[in-house]
Amino acid sequence: MLPKFLGRRGRWTLWLMLLVLFAPAGTAWAGQGYLGEVEPNGTTATATPLGGTNLVARAALFPNGDIDFYSFSATAGDRVYAAVMTSFSAGNSTDSQLTLVASDGTTTIEFDDDNGSFAALSSTIAGATIPSTGTYFLKVNDFTAGTTSERMYELHLRVQSGSPTAEVEANDTPATANVLPASGWVSGTRDPAAATEQDWYSLALNAGDTVFLSLDVNPERDGTVWNGRLGFALFGDAGNQILVVDDAGTGDVSPVPNNPSEAMFMTVKTAGTYFAFVDSASAAVGGPTATYHLSVSVHPATDEGVNCTTYTSTNVPQTIGPGTGLVSSTITVPGNPRIADLDVSIVLNHALMQDIDAHLRSPAGNDNGLFTDIGAAATGGQTQMDLTFDDEAGVPPSFTVLRGVQLKPENNSTAGTASTSGAYRLSWFDGENAGGTWTLDLRDDTAGANGGTLTAWSLRICEAPPPPACPPGFATQTVFSTDFESGAAGFTHSGTQDEWELGLPATVATTTANPVAGFSTCNSGVNCWKTDLDNTYNATSSQDLLSPNINLAGLTAPVVVTWAQRHQVETANFDHMFIDYQQVGGATPTRLYEWLEPTPISASAGTGNPQANIGGTAGWGVFSRRADSLAGLNTELRFHLDSDSSVQFGGLAIDDVSVTACRALSADLSITKTDGRLGDLH
Repeated sequence: MLPKFLGRRGRWTLWLMLLVLFAPAGTAWAGQGYLGEVEPNGTTATATPLGGTNLVARAALFPNGDIDFYSFSATAGDRVYAAVMTSFSAGNSTDSQLTLVASDGTTTIEFDDDNGSFAALSSTIAGATIPSTGTYFLKVNDFTAGTTSERMYELHLRVQSGSPTAEVEANDTPATANVLPASGWVSGTRDPAAATEQDWYSLALNAGDTVFLSLDVNPERDGTVWNGRLGFALFGDAGNQILVVDDAGTGDVSPVPNNPSEAMFMTVKTAGTYFAFVDSASAAVGGPTATYHLSVSVHPATDEGVNCTTYTSTNVPQTIGPGTGLVSSTITVPGNPRIADLDVSIVLNHALMQDIDAHLRSPAGNDNGLFTDIGAAATGGQTQMDLTFDDEAGVPPSFTVLRGVQLKPENNSTAGTASTSGAYRLSWFDGENAGGTWTLDLRDDTAGANGGTLTAWSLRICEAPPPPACPPGFATQTVFSTDFESGAAGFTHSGTQDEWELGLPATVATTTANPVAGFSTCNSGVNCWKTDLDNTYNATSSQDLLSPNINLAGLTAPVVVTWAQRHQVETANFDHMFIDYQQVGGATPTRLYEWLEPTPISASAGTGNPQANIGGTAGWGVFSRRADSLAGLNTELRFHLDSDSSVQFGGLAIDDVSVTACRALSADLSITKTDGRLGDLH
């Protein structure tokens, strides 16, 4: 997954522990086309401009107590549909709050706490009316101010103008569904109150498209509300399942006491006709006052990177079970593609889907999870899996239906405990050389007669774009480069419990609780830096590795820093790892990389039977970042790790560091004396 945006004042605010970035602030990359925050954005005066009215932003409430403001333009009478998706957060909270703030920067137009469903304490506002033309603000914060973080959340926004298209009855079945208008905005009424009173709307989607459905069940804002249910269809073994959300929240608490809404996000695996669905879980709910507005937004799928190629396994079928055990299947990727984005597609069946735990092993030796115990929990339920795992999909696994959808890997966060286990990211493979043998490991963790078959799986790998070119009249100059094979190259280290060492890593993997990943290689050669070559980093440490001075005097942008890294660090609730490029002495740092994700270990309960404790890692991966603000200055690189008093992992290793910038070609002109006179310059 390519990093998204460079925050100003030295903070990378949207990254995904990713590969090569050659994007200035404000550029949208692929997937859902995420926008990102630009820190600081803790007030309306410093709000991040969204620059559109149909979009999704990905950002973090971090450090603890962070508040994010976003600005957008709207016209009098427009309706605002916004929702926060927090169920992929690696922090110790998924409890967001969302506020629509007026143009004066202080007046609350509408507020929501818990109307969302992804996760249960997330927030959604549907159909709030814009009073006058101007700039408006969305504020995102956590319910518990100052002590919690959300890493990451996704903010969906759709501003609708004009009037919604009224439903046309009868539209009570998929066969009689109304076709959604181009705006995706419709109005309707659940009338009469009956189980058969369902409103269906059809839309055509391409493979990988993501939808944001937002249901307003009090469009008149007259205090008359009803308990609406929102769905998206059709999926599942027989293509007949409706995925529904029906939050139990009573709505807003200020300034209007009850404006309930529902929000749904989903990514589809294949192209086809899909359906938005509105009804109530209770047949007794409805009547002429049960009105609603429904907004449906589509975020088209876009390649994230270049040279995207699908590699399909020929090492299938493979029998899963019955009973406990491990089955593996392989894919060989030719050549040496460097991963910018990785998606994994799996087709299998199993009589009891929650028996299966899946891990993916890369040629570099990284063993990271995809899911643990998702799907049907009992026989007789859904038995088919035909899905794609993608970090940029709409949501992680949230339903027992696993056929026809595209999902994020599982995110079974344990509210900030030391392991935060069962939470996985495909971005942990970013930057790796993908060439070689990949292995999908499927563990059946329940003894019994239930089994199944892996029938197909594939990898889709996108590579990074080429590095940025210097402007006309300039040429790329390598200012600093080292592979550490000849020694420390001027790097120094210091700090509390400092254990930075240069050499060949020899950290042995463990299989106990909180398993440590093995480190035994450098990215190249036999010399690299690591926070303790043969063990974990120490408790209560704060340690820095500093480069020598890197003088950029006379050089201009783009300034590109490239390095290789491999790491296993506990989640940022406890331990912290970042890389800064700064002026010598620490001024004006640019945050090149920051670890904000879950602890990369297997689920502490349910990974195989007997339990398999697996230490995951990220890397070796090659990363590049731009730091144009440091052009012309005397600079240094800072590689930082700090830890709390308990639970340490494999640490951070660094290799193959370089910095490039642009020099004027006029500096290459030389004067040669040939006859006692100065030569003419042409």
